[in-house]
Amino acid sequence: MRPDTPSDPELKTLQLPSGAVSYSEAGEGPVLIGCHGCPGSVRDWRWMGPVLERSLRLIRLDLPAFGGTPLATWRDASNGGRAGFVLAVADALGIERFAVMAHSAGGPLSLELAANHPDRITAVAFMGVPGLRPHRPLREHPHAHSIARLLWIPGIRQLLTLQLRRGFEQAGFPKGLPGDALRQSMHVVNAFDFPRQSTNAAALRVPNLLAWTEDDNFIEAPISEELAEALPPGVRLTFPDGGHYLQKTRATEIAEAIAELVRGTAERPREGSSTQR
Repeated sequence: MRPDTPSDPELKTLQLPSGAVSYSEAGEGPVLIGCHGCPGSVRDWRWMGPVLERSLRLIRLDLPAFGGTPLATWRDASNGGRAGFVLAVADALGIERFAVMAHSAGGPLSLELAANHPDRITAVAFMGVPGLRPHRPLREHPHAHSIARLLWIPGIRQLLTLQLRRGFEQAGFPKGLPGDALRQSMHVVNAFDFPRQSTNAAALRVPNLLAWTEDDNFIEAPISEELAEALPPGVRLTFPDGGHYLQKTRATEIAEAIAELVRGTAERPREGSSTQR
């Protein structure tokens, strides 16, 4: 289920020393920061917003190279690097502790945050995220890592970007995505570190939620089931259908569960100091 109308707050711009960040915020209460997939933007949370904003301060980020945040603001595509970006935004907004939610490729980034910065993160919620081994698209396209490396070569970059655009459109992503968004998506995928995922899953100590669908064409159900077993006990939401974009198709059910989780853990005692990557 999803609400009758979506929530689309006015976009704001935050200036980091490295550049501009596009984001939106709405609601009051414990802070929840949304990290979208690749490609993606603040709009990925528009159907969950009406429920979450009733009791939480929901901050939606355009991650670097996506939406209104330029790639130049933060070029590091590694999960540790992108986690640093989220922490830098939180610092700039004066937010010391917050919960984080993630869809798809935002998952490894959010797990990195939650596992290694328990002093900052109160809870984490995952929706259709990568697990502990390659999911179907990565297995079917093992050359993705080679493509990412070739994208650094100027003479080849434009040709490969055209091919990437066709491939993303055939996979169901919107037409006309900027070149930086396409290329950064490949760099983020290339940075997936499944052994690191396993380490982070075992190290996680903050309350967690994991949601998935049985008919997800990107992250197949067994991948999510394995991740559910590796994470500490938490909230598990499984749906027979809803596809990969369950934050839209199952917005109400998931948002209600996330709001309950975040409200219940916002005052959780601070963990020990951050673990360094």
